[in-house]
Amino acid sequence: MIVEQVLLGIAGIIASLYSFYVKKQHEKNPKYKAMCDIGPNASCTKVLTSKYGTGFGIAGTLFGKNSKLNASNGNLGIIFYSLQILFGLIPIPLFTKFALFSSVLACVGSLYLAFILAFILKDLCLVCIATYIINAGLLWSNYQTVYYRR
Repeated sequence: MIVEQVLLGIAGIIASLYSFYVKKQHEKNPKYKAMCDIGPNASCTKVLTSKYGTGFGIAGTLFGKNSKLNASNGNLGIIFYSLQILFGLIPIPLFTKFALFSSVLACVGSLYLAFILAFILKDLCLVCIATYIINAGLLWSNYQTVYYRR
């Protein structure tokens, strides 16, 4: 399970870095179109630069728009996936349980963002869907590690 966790963590970091890159490019040039913008209702740029692309659309209201706690979802992803890799490489029961708990939270966040994507933004974001799949894979890998490790 360690190999799967590390590979999924690397894939998550790549997706998160790309998300961060798209937001930065859009800040420099509002007409920027990402590679994942494949149609009018399938635009990663539109989704990633929406209010839900920062602090899950919640942190800005709770802590203020300029708060350090209102971080880009891409930045949060980089931290999360880095920790998943780290915890995957250190087979201490406390770390494996923390990895499982944090991947449960990530999947809850993914469900929330998937709902926003489908019913509020009414858009398709390939990078977002990739992170949802990665998060589900990490949940499965962490579950296997905690409950089926021999």
